[in-house]
Amino acid sequence: MYDDTTPPLFAFPASFPRLETCRLRLRPIALEDAERIFELYSDPRVAEYDDFEPYTDKAAALRCVEATLGAFDSGRNLRWVLAPKEDDRFIGSCGLSDFDEEARRAEIGYDLLPREWGKGFMSEAVAAVLDYGFGAMGLNRIEAFITPGNAASVRVLEKNGFSREGLVRERDYFRGRLWDGILMAILRRDRA
Repeated sequence: MYDDTTPPLFAFPASFPRLETCRLRLRPIALEDAERIFELYSDPRVAEYDDFEPYTDKAAALRCVEATLGAFDSGRNLRWVLAPKEDDRFIGSCGLSDFDEEARRAEIGYDLLPREWGKGFMSEAVAAVLDYGFGAMGLNRIEAFITPGNAASVRVLEKNGFSREGLVRERDYFRGRLWDGILMAILRRDRA
């Protein structure tokens, strides 16, 4: 897919890129998404393997939208809303963050409304984000850290060519304890 002989330089986009897959539009977050974001992040199933407590007030969802917009504006985070083409409603998000410009490395993260689990939406979205990251952004490596027990997330990454590279012991602290992280990664040349 990509020529590895002359890797492009890292380039964070000047304007928010819109992506499409067979069934999804990947678009920027909007204030109108706050209600669905509250629905997503207030669900304990979504928070189970992540470092946040479920939202209990809708103002937190609005702060999330504002923080996501600000993180893009400052070049720290590129987070897409996942929306089915037929109705453009928010069903989840997927994005790249923790950029290392010199190493051309980033971390991928994602979440999805539980009623949409098992439909292949996240695998489709991750594929599009990888294509964009390795293509337009010039990334060489994209990593993910998965909390042990989150088998569904591991499957999404494996479907997209990620390899398990190891277990990072006591990597994160949340909910009053240290958690391990399964390190998974894919290189640009792995998508060739």
